[in-house]
Amino acid sequence: AQNDSKTEINKQIWEPFIQAYTTFNTEKFMALYTADVIRIPLDQDKIFSFTEYKKEINRENQFNKNYNIKLHLDIRFTERIHTATTAYESGVYKIHMIENTGKEVTIYSKFQVVMKKINGQWKITTDIDSAEGSKLTEKDFMAAKAMNWLKSRFKINVVGLG
Repeated sequence: AQNDSKTEINKQIWEPFIQAYTTFNTEKFMALYTADVIRIPLDQDKIFSFTEYKKEINRENQFNKNYNIKLHLDIRFTERIHTATTAYESGVYKIHMIENTGKEVTIYSKFQVVMKKINGQWKITTDIDSAEGSKLTEKDFMAAKAMNWLKSRFKINVVGLG
């Protein structure tokens, strides 16, 4: 069930999350969340409801569209724990932004999400992140595991020597 849940979550949450986030599509992005989501951007010292979060995302998306910002988002994981209907995932994400001036900026942040499978569809119920005072680096990002990482892949196959 762990691996099936990961594959479903990659397809139902992370792939559309990255696509909606990097194309500034507020409706598709917010469709990944439950109506009673708890969104906690620790760096802002706030807790957002769905409506407040949607307003914040829409404001950011409008700014990014208006200023012709280009974004690339990568996500890596430190924990992926699942049952058939509940999941906890944490990790580090990297946003590479190209401003309309050509200036490039890379931002790293740690995240934690809780998801529930509702009517066959995974949804984010809790979303917490923090850039930790901008002290995270590429080293922290690379120390986490790629999206398709599954613990079972680390079984060692012993091959006989010739």
